[in-house]
Amino acid sequence: MAEQRANSFYQNNKQWLLSILILLGAVAVFVLLQITKPTAPSRPAKEKVWTVKVITAEPASYSPQLSLYGQIESPSSSTLSSSINAFVEKRLISEGDNVNAGQLLVQLDNRDASLLLAQKQADVDRIEALIAAEKVNYQANIKALKIEQELVGITQLTLQRYQDLSSRKLASQNQLDDARKTKQLQALSLNSRQRAIDDHPNQLAQLQAQLKQATAMRDSAALDLERSQITAPFAGRIAAVSVAAGERVRSGDALLTVYDTSTLEVRSQVPSRYLPQLQQQLKRGETIIATATLDGQPLELTLERFAAAVANGSAGVDALFRIKSDNYRGEPGRSLSLDLTMPEQNNLLALPPQAIFGTDRIYTVKDNRLQGGTIERIGDLRNSEGESKVLVRSTAIQPGEQILATQLPNAMTGLLVEVAGSQTDKQAVAKRAASADAKSASATAEAE
Repeated sequence: MAEQRANSFYQNNKQWLLSILILLGAVAVFVLLQITKPTAPSRPAKEKVWTVKVITAEPASYSPQLSLYGQIESPSSSTLSSSINAFVEKRLISEGDNVNAGQLLVQLDNRDASLLLAQKQADVDRIEALIAAEKVNYQANIKALKIEQELVGITQLTLQRYQDLSSRKLASQNQLDDARKTKQLQALSLNSRQRAIDDHPNQLAQLQAQLKQATAMRDSAALDLERSQITAPFAGRIAAVSVAAGERVRSGDALLTVYDTSTLEVRSQVPSRYLPQLQQQLKRGETIIATATLDGQPLELTLERFAAAVANGSAGVDALFRIKSDNYRGEPGRSLSLDLTMPEQNNLLALPPQAIFGTDRIYTVKDNRLQGGTIERIGDLRNSEGESKVLVRSTAIQPGEQILATQLPNAMTGLLVEVAGSQTDKQAVAKRAASADAKSASATAEAE
């Protein structure tokens, strides 16, 4: 019964059972083929060779040049202001004009100042007249004093006569009293005259003090009148003008700004690592020259001093250069680049900028592999062909070594390179690459 039931199940499910068996057989055959397929030997990756340029290390003596950036400024810049309240009568200059020392720039209305000066001069004249009168009175008092003294003597004799007559009953009492009164009045007049003479120095001193005060006020008024003419304090150039004709100005109002073109300076920040050497040069009295070009005009500058204070966050100290050129000096506020020549130094390498990686790293080529090293950057140099070079110092680089002169983005120690234009180097690089391939293939075979 069970056998019939099994045969019946097989007959009913024969088609899908056969499909499953075929699928399982196909999977088994695929797996067997994958396991037994031949394995191709792996080909080792070929190391890339970078073609580069090199220069030969040739230490020599050079005078480093510092490329600096500065700004023109004027230490002698004056803002001229009004010292009186007045209207602007004439303005004789405009911004940008060159002026000479003493040249009239602005004329203020001076009528009020002239009237005030006349009043003060009248006060001086009045006091001088009082002094002259006091001196005349003094001389008159001296002459009158002698007369007063003689009159006192006469009245004294008259009094004595009346006293004698009165004692002999020959003169009345009234006559005696009149003589005594006349004598006292004359003595009082003499005393007043003497007091006037004695007080003369005091009166004269007071008048002279008043004269000094009046003279000072007159001179002040004269100075205000003179200052109604605004003149240039030195030869220079007008930087700004703040007024026009007809405008009223008060005492202290700014009128214009002028700067001295002969004292223009260039302020430039010098990196701290160069300061000791430059300061020693200045102490020894050596002249430090810098050159610049502005609007196609050459400028010669001389380092005069260093700033006394350093701004927060600065990486150096400001140096002040005096412009020596006479024909062209530029305007304050303009920026320019300048080259500062330093004393000659020994054992320096002049490298192109592309040979410097970062700020202090270069690479030498040894056996077609890069070897990194650090350098000390001394300054810059522009050769006779106009090419810019970087002057560096390194104790690890020997004369004759090849220094990488191509700026590789992936430069690192051990990188395989090929020196451009060298057939011997090409063959050596090819041999090294083939040797590396053979070693890789051998290692792969041993692994299999």
